[in-house]
Amino acid sequence: MSDHPTTNPQQTTPHLSVVIPTCNRAEILSRCLAALADQSPAEIEVIVVDDASSDDTPQMIEQFIRNHPDLALSYLRNDFHLGANPSRNRGVRIARAELVAFIDSDCIVEPQWAAEIIKPFDDPTITGVVGLVLDPDPKSIWDLTFRGTHRVAAIEGDARRIVAGNLALRKSILMQFALDEDAPLIDAHGNTLPTDRALAASGRVDEEGLHLALKASGLRIVTAPDARVLHEHYYDRPAFFRQAYRGGRAAAKLVYKYRLPQRKDMLPFILAYASLPLALINIWLLALPLFFFAGALAAITYNDLFLKGKSILQTVISFPTLLLYYHLRLIGYVQESIRLRTTKHNLPRAEIPRINPERAG
Repeated sequence: MSDHPTTNPQQTTPHLSVVIPTCNRAEILSRCLAALADQSPAEIEVIVVDDASSDDTPQMIEQFIRNHPDLALSYLRNDFHLGANPSRNRGVRIARAELVAFIDSDCIVEPQWAAEIIKPFDDPTITGVVGLVLDPDPKSIWDLTFRGTHRVAAIEGDARRIVAGNLALRKSILMQFALDEDAPLIDAHGNTLPTDRALAASGRVDEEGLHLALKASGLRIVTAPDARVLHEHYYDRPAFFRQAYRGGRAAAKLVYKYRLPQRKDMLPFILAYASLPLALINIWLLALPLFFFAGALAAITYNDLFLKGKSILQTVISFPTLLLYYHLRLIGYVQESIRLRTTKHNLPRAEIPRINPERAG
């Protein structure tokens, strides 16, 4: 595996490098690339990192390059499955622009996306920009439950979090601090490869380590609500269950690695169930777990209505499934927290890294 890509050449230095990790998504990836080819302004390069796809992604890329000779497109392929963040980091290494954007291969950018996501960087104090992620009309209760999960903000201002599916950063930042890579490398035969690093294949809290570093360094990240992408991702029941459970495990790894406080979305549920046995001592003590549980319900209701942007009706309809989601997430979170503290593993503990702002301009 090398960093010498298949590429359409481009003579001028692009304004923006767009890195797209992908795995077995040839059809939607082709539409993702077509939208990028239609950008205005067009001074961008696209870097696709194929995470060992078994579908016809390589053939689709070859055809796309022939059909779009004006788009600077580089194609890298991992020899075996690494995960989203290692693929993103690999793309960053060959990016030629001073600004690097990430989108997912199931995201379709709007016509002015590139122009809008680079606009805030005219301010030299801006380190990163987060765009708006929109969801298609839901096809199932599982889609409705996840609706708005990747939404950051519909108004301009400082970003409260970042999402790797619509994010731009100065390359100097990404060269100082790569995205977290937090699970063992696995080869094509399922064997763990020897490494002294922990490498991530989770895809559930991809960007949170980077966000911690940016916040700890006092660097500014803002929202660009007009830099919009449509996230064409649909869920069935098994995918919903996997996302919830694995998301809880990934969150527990982040808490363990950086010695963070317990997750705010998990803590009320943990306190509710931990205090429930008190009712065996005195029935009036049942008020304590009920208080914590009510707090959890209030928090997720607020999250759906005001942060995810769901309507009251959508929140009511999806609420039972949302409770199921949080309990599956809680199971994964608790199990992984216990495992990390009681068994041998290769996940190192670390301080939240700091980025040198003087090298971020």
